[in-house]
Amino acid sequence: MKVLVVYLGQAAQSNFAYSTQTGVWGFKPNMQPVDAFGVGDVLLFVSGFEGNIRLPEEKWLQHDVTMVATAEIESPIATETTVHWPDERAANKVLYPKRFKFSKLRRQDGQYPLSDARYFPRDLSLAVRAAALGRRGHVLQIDALPQWLNDPSASPPAPRQPLPSAPRDPVQPAVPKKLTVPETLIEISNYIAARGFAFPPRVLQAFYAALRSKPFVILAGNSGTGKSRLVRLFAEASGANIANGQFTMIPVRPDWNDSSELLGYFDLNGDFIAGQLIAPILMAHQNPKKPFFVCLDEMNLARVEHYFSDFLSIVESRRRDSNTIATDPILRDAQLSKMKKDALRGDVLAALEHLKGIGKPLGLPDNLYVVGTVNMDETTQPFSRKVLDRANTIEFSDVDLMQGIDEEVVASEVPPLQLDQSFYRSEFTTLNDLLSSHREKAKQIAEMISDLNRDLGLAGFEVGYRVRDEAISFAVYASSAGMTNEEVNEAIVLQKILPRVHGSSPRVEKLLMSLLKRLKGDSDAPDENDPELAHKLAALRVDSEASAIVRKIAGMLILFREENFTSFWLA
Repeated sequence: MKVLVVYLGQAAQSNFAYSTQTGVWGFKPNMQPVDAFGVGDVLLFVSGFEGNIRLPEEKWLQHDVTMVATAEIESPIATETTVHWPDERAANKVLYPKRFKFSKLRRQDGQYPLSDARYFPRDLSLAVRAAALGRRGHVLQIDALPQWLNDPSASPPAPRQPLPSAPRDPVQPAVPKKLTVPETLIEISNYIAARGFAFPPRVLQAFYAALRSKPFVILAGNSGTGKSRLVRLFAEASGANIANGQFTMIPVRPDWNDSSELLGYFDLNGDFIAGQLIAPILMAHQNPKKPFFVCLDEMNLARVEHYFSDFLSIVESRRRDSNTIATDPILRDAQLSKMKKDALRGDVLAALEHLKGIGKPLGLPDNLYVVGTVNMDETTQPFSRKVLDRANTIEFSDVDLMQGIDEEVVASEVPPLQLDQSFYRSEFTTLNDLLSSHREKAKQIAEMISDLNRDLGLAGFEVGYRVRDEAISFAVYASSAGMTNEEVNEAIVLQKILPRVHGSSPRVEKLLMSLLKRLKGDSDAPDENDPELAHKLAALRVDSEASAIVRKIAGMLILFREENFTSFWLA
């Protein structure tokens, strides 16, 4: 049987009380459960966790909850456009459009230990935890619910009576299990949230999938939206930090005109002066089982094509070599043997001495991940198609300033996961690598991009084989991370397709209108000759029910009509 588990925090209590009268529950856009549920499945509400919900698993299981309520789901999830709950009425807008109906609600209040299998089997307790941490429902496939939850005539088990002064029964240690990718991302999200930051699940899923599909990712958005913080905390959650050398922050300077600051140069004495990227490259080669992260902070303060072109070319040479991914050389014998050692840390120097003994040039290590953060304003440089084609670009555009305000905050220590390279290692470098096991996914993505290419051709922005192959690779990893097909397709368009579109030609406006009609539907999309077009585009730009792609295209069209120029980054 399937059970949809919903955890109710303090902020959700008034909505829950209202839902007990109306028999309707809902989720925010893009926050509905990852796995499907339907009519006849069980709905389980839980609340009253006594402590910090962000505790690690075994500590979580040592706590109680104080309310459970079961119900039967009687309608599929659907999008609604009317105000329903008290906080929606207060805000005068729809906050939870993804709704379904339920019936036969049965509420029970008491003290229910999560560690006692008579109340909650371990899988069910951890499903409650996943729902609480993810702030979205969690669907669990389970053989049967405990009788006290499933049978209206049954009572909860009698509490175990400990001996006087005896400590509470300890949680029985579970056999360690390997976390799935979605479970691991929940733990990463938990680590980040425990440090006061919250990112939507789709951002974490897309970031992970982008890292696996290619070791160069761009995070774009306004200043202060958490781009650099995401890179640092995601790395730290994986066990990579500045102290152990697995995380490096490199601030980009406006006067960088070539690759010497990153990759190094020979001075007049013939010594090789290592650039800032050399230390993480050497360390990653020395420790192939650990992931290493580099954040190029504000990477477009200088022209990316000038100082980063060597790195981009080497990334494009990635190829499978036995169980690893090899590239063209980034460090040759002359650079290794003549590298000046004065400024190298001890661990970097040890790695250099070890690698010099190998006696062959070094390529880009497959466990090194480079993430660039960019602000798009008048102080920064634009990107060329060469750069955009070679990266997944994740934009931080939707900012919810109320996020985290209502969350109960209790100090807790959430440890990092200590992930190894197997969690991030890419399995594919060419289309042939994935066709044997993901041919249907490849066909689906290729067909979608082919359809879009017809519109992109109206203004000369068609994409080629590189974008197609990288989009397919991203789709495979994004699906494994828990993204739906709709979310994957939307991410591909926003990360690989639309960022290329810019200009002042009337063909650009024609292209954007064509894309809007394709994505919105001819009957629903505004017509270019409509006298109310500007008003309709403005409404579409802020329509929470519209997809992120449609809102972005509407913004780009508004910019074009106002400035006779448009860009993905400025809309």
